[in-house]
Amino acid sequence: MTLHPHLMKTLSHISIILGIFLLVPFTTAAQDSGLTDPDRTRAMEYFIEGITHFENEEYELALDKLTAAHLILSDEPGINYALSDVYLATGDLTNAAYYGQIAADLDPENKWYHIKLAEIYRQSGRNEMAVEALQTVLKHHPRDVDVLYSLAENYIEFGQLEKSNEVLDKILEYRGSTFEIHLQKFQNYNALNQNEKALAELEKMRELNPGNITTLHTISQYYLELGDMEAAEEVLMDARKRNPGEPKTLLLLAEIFINNNQWEKMGDAFVEMIEDPLINPSQKMELVRFVYMQQQSMPGEAVLEQQTEKLIHAISENEPEFGPAQLIAADYYLQQNNLEQALITLERATEAIPDEADAWSQRLQVLFSLDRYEEVIELSEDAHDAAPDNAFVMFFTGASYMLTDRYEEAAEWLEEATMAPSRRNFRSIIFGTLGDVKYQLDNWDDAVEAYEMALRLDANNHTALNNYAYYLSLREERLDEALEMSERAVGMEPENAAYLDTLGWVYFKMGDYDKALEYIQKSVDTGDASAEVYEHLGDVFEALDDMENARTWWQKAFEKDPERTYLQDRI
Repeated sequence: MTLHPHLMKTLSHISIILGIFLLVPFTTAAQDSGLTDPDRTRAMEYFIEGITHFENEEYELALDKLTAAHLILSDEPGINYALSDVYLATGDLTNAAYYGQIAADLDPENKWYHIKLAEIYRQSGRNEMAVEALQTVLKHHPRDVDVLYSLAENYIEFGQLEKSNEVLDKILEYRGSTFEIHLQKFQNYNALNQNEKALAELEKMRELNPGNITTLHTISQYYLELGDMEAAEEVLMDARKRNPGEPKTLLLLAEIFINNNQWEKMGDAFVEMIEDPLINPSQKMELVRFVYMQQQSMPGEAVLEQQTEKLIHAISENEPEFGPAQLIAADYYLQQNNLEQALITLERATEAIPDEADAWSQRLQVLFSLDRYEEVIELSEDAHDAAPDNAFVMFFTGASYMLTDRYEEAAEWLEEATMAPSRRNFRSIIFGTLGDVKYQLDNWDDAVEAYEMALRLDANNHTALNNYAYYLSLREERLDEALEMSERAVGMEPENAAYLDTLGWVYFKMGDYDKALEYIQKSVDTGDASAEVYEHLGDVFEALDDMENARTWWQKAFEKDPERTYLQDRI
């Protein structure tokens, strides 16, 4: 017959608590008390019921039954021990200690009674009494490892770490070297700041379990604290040999290489790992991020810059389908203003993680900055599907349509962009661009509304200030306001050729030809002036009755933009 596991557990507990009760006749004291056999039987029944309740965590019922047993057989150590156990479980340390002491006194050679009593004293904060209880056991069982280990733990609780190590040394003497005991000694020496002795224990742990990477890491860190870089590197190289794909090993090695400015050594070690197809891409990313952060904190370190680029390139090429690798590579190339390489990695990123909105917006932004407007438009639907609420995607698409003279499509995308969530200053840019488009569509009222919203969102949006002022000057409306806006734009970007031209043109419309000449000439002098600025300068000279210069600048405007055929008649 097989016993139910719970019943087996209960019987096991009974046998530990009251072994004497089950194996030998009752004590002489019990016999001398004049107890009858029925009394003894009833006491045993109470005891077994009490233990059963205890195992079921029914502590009040357990106390009732065990107390009843104790009233009959108060001098039985097992019953006193059981009561101590229940009181300990309920947190009543006073009664637990009282009955535990009785059990230990009645059976001084029973080590479990004394170990339990020591545990009660320890929980009560009476560490000295706990130590005394364990030392009592050792008088009868001097080589008992369980008792010795409990004593060592109590010394630790008591803050006597050196005594704890003395006890642990006895365990090592009796049992031989074990990883766990050396680990405890290491922790004690470490708490005592005895680094040399702590390191000696680590080395013993290394001998017992040479493949334990955590131990090797700890040993290397200790060598680093002791200033022994060579020994630390040796240990980490051993760890790397045992587990080449463990990133913490390489990060610790990197710390050594960084301290020694051994950038090439660090780069070679990391590239080797990145090129290993058996290593998880996320582990590789941890290394790349680490090096990238180091490079950002030390931008003037040329060799580190080279190694960072080598690592970025390696992870991008070796993990083409791992989106995070392509994103960090794109970020690096954008920081380096390497837009073509950034585009390659962003394309991989959008293929690997097509719902990554930032990757799409960055990809369109790079294409836009390279004047590749048709490619932006070609990708716009896929980008919009992947990131339907992304204001950047919609803005760059709308702006690309605008710059390819498709104003109706531009207006649709930009109007949608104004409703997407974005930062206040970016929304100002969207509305300012929408104003430009509405002007081109001869919808002046909507253009005014868009410009006003742009400046309400960001009063320092100098592009909107300039364009709004310029179109007001062309319409010869609210010229005083146009002048104020244009002056503010020039104040923010005094070398901007377009802004200088606008300010000059507002003065021209106001009839102040000298001021007009001053600012439009400044625009030309920047070297960035357009054909329209040349034409404006010719118009100013015409107003000043200087036809020779007027024809000269109209000629320059025509040469710069041959589509301005009407200038031939004026010339």
